[in-house]
Amino acid sequence: MPLSRLLLRTLLPAVLLCAALPGRALDLPQRWVHGAAGEPTLQVQAAAPGLWVLRQSKRSNFEAPFLYLIAGERRALLLDSGAEPVAGSDLPLRATVDALLAQWQREHGRGETLPLVVAHTHSHRDHTHGDAAFRDRPQTHVVGRSVEEVAAFFGLTRWPEGEAGFDLGGRELRVLPLPGHDPAHIAVYDPPTRSLFSGDSLYPGLLTVRDLNAYRASAARLEAFARRRPVAQVLGAHVEMSARPGELYPIGTALQPDEHGLALDGAVLRRWRADVEGLGDFLHQDTRAQYAFARVPHAGEFADAPNTHGMLVAGVDTVYLSHLPMLHSPHDYQLIFEAELPAQALASYRDDAGRHPQDYYTLAPSERWALVQTIKPEARFRADLYRGHFERDGTPIAREVEVTVRRIVHFRRFEPGRRPDPGAWIAFGRGRERFLAHRIEGAPDMDQIVRIDGDAAPEGQALRRPQARGSGELRVGDGIGRGRVERVLYTEYGDLAR
Repeated sequence: MPLSRLLLRTLLPAVLLCAALPGRALDLPQRWVHGAAGEPTLQVQAAAPGLWVLRQSKRSNFEAPFLYLIAGERRALLLDSGAEPVAGSDLPLRATVDALLAQWQREHGRGETLPLVVAHTHSHRDHTHGDAAFRDRPQTHVVGRSVEEVAAFFGLTRWPEGEAGFDLGGRELRVLPLPGHDPAHIAVYDPPTRSLFSGDSLYPGLLTVRDLNAYRASAARLEAFARRRPVAQVLGAHVEMSARPGELYPIGTALQPDEHGLALDGAVLRRWRADVEGLGDFLHQDTRAQYAFARVPHAGEFADAPNTHGMLVAGVDTVYLSHLPMLHSPHDYQLIFEAELPAQALASYRDDAGRHPQDYYTLAPSERWALVQTIKPEARFRADLYRGHFERDGTPIAREVEVTVRRIVHFRRFEPGRRPDPGAWIAFGRGRERFLAHRIEGAPDMDQIVRIDGDAAPEGQALRRPQARGSGELRVGDGIGRGRVERVLYTEYGDLAR
C-alpha cells in the first residue's frame, strides 16, 4: 500500500474525531463581582488555557463590563479596556494584564514580554477607558475606535461584510464586523474554546439598537457564521438580566445579587436572529427570556408632522389604549400602551361600560401631536372619550380627558413591502382581563382586538395561530394559545385595505 494512502487511513479517523469533539469547556464562576461591599474592583477568572475573563465591579462602575484577555504563542489580545471608575475607586487593569501575561510566558518557558494588542468590541466609553494605561507598554498597539481604523487593522476590506483572521501564534481568532449597536462594532471568535465574543450586540441584558438595518444584517451574518463554525458559548460585555427569565435589572443598578449567567449557549444565535427579524421597525422595549431590545433612533429618524391620533380603549380594571392606524404617514404605527385616566373620567367610563358590556370605546384626540415624540412613559395628552367610534356616531362620555402614558407594550412603525401575517398576534392585559391584538404588517390587513379567557402569552410577546387562514379574523369560541376568544372588541378592515 502506498505510504500516502496508509497515512490517510491512519490519520483520517483521528482528524475526524478531533473535529467532532466539543470545544474546551470554560471554567466560569457561578457568581461574579456584582456590587457587594468589600469585593475587588476587578475579578479575574482563568476560563481556559490562554483565556482570562475579567469583570469590573459595579462598585467601580455600574456598567460592570466584562473584558477578555486571549494569549497565543506570539502575542495577546485584550478585548475592551473597561469603564471609568467612580471617584475613590481604581481599575488595576494594566498591572493585572501584565501579571497574567508574565505568568503565561513563564509557564511556556519564555522570558520576554509578550506583545499585546488592545482592541475593542466597540467604541463606547465603558469599553475604552483603560486604553491610556497601555500606551506606554512596550510592544503594545492600541487599535483605534473608528470603522476605518478597525477595518484597516484587522484587514476587514469588505466592511461590513466578510471576516478576517487574527493570529496570536498557534491561535488564530476570527474577527467579524457587527455594526448596529455601534458603527465600529466587531465580534471575535476563538476556535480552541469555540467562544464567540459579542460585545454589546448580544448578552443577557438590554440590547440597544442604534441602526436597525445594520443590526438586522449583523444578526443574520453572525447566525450564518455559527452555521459554518461551532459556537459553544456566546460571551457578551455585560450582564443585566436577573436569573429569573424576562426580568431585567434597571439601568444604573449598583447591586445585582441574582444575576443571569454570563455565557449564553451557542443555540441562542438562531433565536436572537429570529427575534431581531420579528421586531419590525420597533420603538418599544421588547423583553425576552434572556435579553431585551431597546431602540435608540437617530435624530430625525421619526420626524412625523403633528396630527390627530384616535385610540381604542381596552380593559376596565387596567386601561389600555390601542392606536387606530392607517398605512400612511403619520398614522402608520401599531401602538398599545397602558394608560391612566383621571379618577372622574375613569369612574364615568367604568359606569358606562358596566351598563353597555357589549359596546367598545374610543378616544378622540382634542389636540394635534406626533406619536413618537409624545408617547413616552409619564407623558400626557388630552382626548375625548366615546362609547363607540368617535367618527361613527359614537356617544360622548367625557371631554378633555388628560391621559397619562404609563407603560408601552408595543410600538412599531409599518415597513414598506411587508405582507400580512394572518396568524400573528400580540398579547396584553393583566389579571382577569387578557387581550390579543392582531399584528398589522401591510395591505390588505386587519385591525382586531379580542378578549380571551386565559393567559395566552406574556404581555407584549408574539403569539401564533398556525391554522390561521385569510385575514386571520377571530370569532368568539376560537382557540388560540392556551385560551379561547370570549369577546371580539373591535374589527376594522377599511383603513388598512390599501
